[in-house]
Amino acid sequence: MRNSLYRCEEFGTSRQTGATIIFVCPFDTSIQQVRFAIRRLYREGYRVVAYQATSAVFMGADPTILPELISQVREDVRARVAKLKSQDITDFGFFGSSLGSFILYNCIGREVPELRWGVFNTGGNIARGLWQIPAVKQRHVERGWSLPRLEEAWAELQWPDFGRLDGCRFVFVSSRRDRIAPLSNISQYVEPMRRVGAEVGVREVPAIGHITAVIMGLWKGPYLVRMVRPGAPVPS
Repeated sequence: MRNSLYRCEEFGTSRQTGATIIFVCPFDTSIQQVRFAIRRLYREGYRVVAYQATSAVFMGADPTILPELISQVREDVRARVAKLKSQDITDFGFFGSSLGSFILYNCIGREVPELRWGVFNTGGNIARGLWQIPAVKQRHVERGWSLPRLEEAWAELQWPDFGRLDGCRFVFVSSRRDRIAPLSNISQYVEPMRRVGAEVGVREVPAIGHITAVIMGLWKGPYLVRMVRPGAPVPS
């Protein structure tokens, strides 16, 4: 196993809402860079467990890093959830952005059943999204990787077996102007979750591209979380 591929920090200890949010940063983004979004959540009383991933997950041009990263984050989430449950904290959700969204897509359902609600702040085909980033694409091409080979290597991650998601509530955030994770492609990732019982909504945000779509989603974090926590209607 590689050395740790992520860094984690916890914010907020208030039990005002009784909810913990697993927060995973976008690719090549530190916790410090999205501190504004984390602050907006913990000021509303949420405990936030924030993760940032190594940039080597893509810049290393080694497709074995992504599944290892997901496995490491998932194991850490399980351990932290178990510890919090021992303290009688039982309400867990998530907020993932871009790469963070994909990591959490592989944590719900049978993997971490306690994650019952959450926000996918942009999402889609991880290999095709990577291929839209020139510097990252170039590194993979130099190592002999093609888009079809990447899609094959990550197929199990792209189409995970969720198990049952009855009672789970999720929302995808996207923009029709996002070329990396376009709104037009969202339905193919939403439908598999709906087929196994989840309520899933899609919310479009005004943006001029992927980065601004992610930023808009981060800024709207508390609003989006309220949409999916039990008791609030799922957006259409």
